Amino acid sequence: MKSLDAMSQAGRKRGLKPNETGDRLYERLRAQFDVEHTLGWLFHDIHRLLGKTFESHLPGLGLTRSQWRVLIALKREEGMTQTELADLVELEKAPLGKLLDKLEDKGWITRRDDPEDRRARRVYCTSKIEKHLTGLAEAARAMFAQALAGMREDDVKSLIDRLQTIKRNLGGADDANAPQTRKSSTRKAP
Repeated sequence: MKSLDAMSQAGRKRGLKPNETGDRLYERLRAQFDVEHTLGWLFHDIHRLLGKTFESHLPGLGLTRSQWRVLIALKREEGMTQTELADLVELEKAPLGKLLDKLEDKGWITRRDDPEDRRARRVYCTSKIEKHLTGLAEAARAMFAQALAGMREDDVKSLIDRLQTIKRNLGGADDANAPQTRKSSTRKAP
């Protein structure tokens, strides 16, 4: 691709005024990058709005969205190390440690030393989450009902198929066929 300077100079040679050259250059660049920009922001906004919508359907339990994300991740795969959990929820280790401190103080999780690795601690949900699972499931159903309103079932399946293709193209596995990559993290509480 030509540099912006070279394209501006070529426009001036064709007799275009500087702002016409800039306008055409801008339109060309916008057309070239519009799909990438739109997809990225759309995915980001949908993720953010799903989180806010999910949160709006939850009973007031005094938990932040980040805390819910950690609890849901732990419920799906209990016994992860703090490092594995940090990778999964995309938080740095230090902020996750503080978040886990708060969840432990409120009785939502416990941390135990790993019997095979003295340096590692494993994280488990307490039974406190069990009485809230129905509310979590209802909040998730309400969130998806709102998000998918006006779409036919075959449209939703097609959307999921296309999103799975994008995920595979980016190096991710299909959720249904994903191998357990964290063998050691599937330990149950002793």
